[in-house]
Amino acid sequence: GTGVSSETTPPYLASMAGLSESNETKDICGAQWLLLWSTAAYAPEFPAKDDKEPLQTFFHQFTDLCKSGPYANGYSDAVKEYGKPPIGSRRELMIWLCMAENRCLQKAALPMKRCRYSELMARWRYPDGYL
Repeated sequence: GTGVSSETTPPYLASMAGLSESNETKDICGAQWLLLWSTAAYAPEFPAKDDKEPLQTFFHQFTDLCKSGPYANGYSDAVKEYGKPPIGSRRELMIWLCMAENRCLQKAALPMKRCRYSELMARWRYPDGYL
């Protein structure tokens, strides 16, 4: 046999589910969500005009590199369904990302996250600024 038990969680499922508790990524799909979440969490609360352009470039032109597994094209599909991520406030951006990630989790038959801003900030932004 292959030595892989059908009862073990496939790595592609563990990668995204694991981001709820850890920043350890196992593949490009988890890594890109880590990058998206970290960038959003450290964006200004209310971006000034000078901050909006780079945020818009980053989130609106982001290339979805997750091309296989149950999360394939999750970010780009969310943009198609929900529209481009809002960059007017960090809160709106974080809630949009939560909805987008929940879309991926639901597609993979995994439990969805609660999209509460205070909980998302506690998860993704640390008091000492360390990731």
